[in-house]
Amino acid sequence: MSRQHIKFADKVELINNRMHEILSEESIRLNQVDLVDDQISTMGKRYRPTLLLVTGESIGLDLTELINAAVGIELVHDSSLIFDDIIDEEYTRREKLSLHRSYGTGLAIGIGLTLSAIGIKLLLSYEKKEIKELVSQMLVDLSEGSTLENKHDTEMGMDDYLIVSTLKSGSLFGTATSIAAALANKSPYEINRFLDLGRLIGLCYQLMDDIVDKRFDKKRLNYQSKLKISNNIPIHSELSYLLESNYSNSGSSDSSLILRHMLRRALKRISELENELISEKHLHTFQSFTEYVFKKVI
Repeated sequence: MSRQHIKFADKVELINNRMHEILSEESIRLNQVDLVDDQISTMGKRYRPTLLLVTGESIGLDLTELINAAVGIELVHDSSLIFDDIIDEEYTRREKLSLHRSYGTGLAIGIGLTLSAIGIKLLLSYEKKEIKELVSQMLVDLSEGSTLENKHDTEMGMDDYLIVSTLKSGSLFGTATSIAAALANKSPYEINRFLDLGRLIGLCYQLMDDIVDKRFDKKRLNYQSKLKISNNIPIHSELSYLLESNYSNSGSSDSSLILRHMLRRALKRISELENELISEKHLHTFQSFTEYVFKKVI
């Protein structure tokens, strides 16, 4: 493991330790449920909170200012995984029984609501109104993305796929980068640019996940359905750019090839935003993180 990747591992350990402390402080009953700590510890790779810490460090903040926000983002994410598993009737999560399979749907819903509430409480403990607005929009986006996704059982148009991915995955990554920008007292314009950067990273993460997991082997991605992206959708100009891609250049209508084509174009836009927003002194650290996240496909 490279020196830079060890640094990322240290951040993950910091996040896990603080999350355990907060859950112990906030919810004694939650920690009395057997195996919940173990379930939560294996729910995710901690990319979203790590991105918040990396972004903050890249613009001059100390980790002590950021850690509670990072844990808040992760707890909201973990709660969304619990609800996704219930909705999708998933039997396992990362090779372990999903929470609702272990304890029943009712208890899993209760745990999910508790994690979400604690996460939101942490995020709203920051006094800046910009952060409160970002968190509120994140929750709306997550809810709308989940609703839109569950309207499609066997097929999804390319436009809806990009919108769902941006609303669900993009919202958490975007809130992570933009909260760091708000804490660094960036201008409203800069906060929005950091929000766009995070949303693009989240979209790319979803693209990568769907390529690696071969998600569309079972659900058809209708690449011929390319409707206009509405102006009220986050990063609509970026999504329109991806939607206008000439998929015939990929040489196939195969979903994985189309998604890889889109991913390459989106990663190029991320690189451009990184150069715009991060100083040259810290650019390598931030780029090392994105390279680490997308190492499976780049």
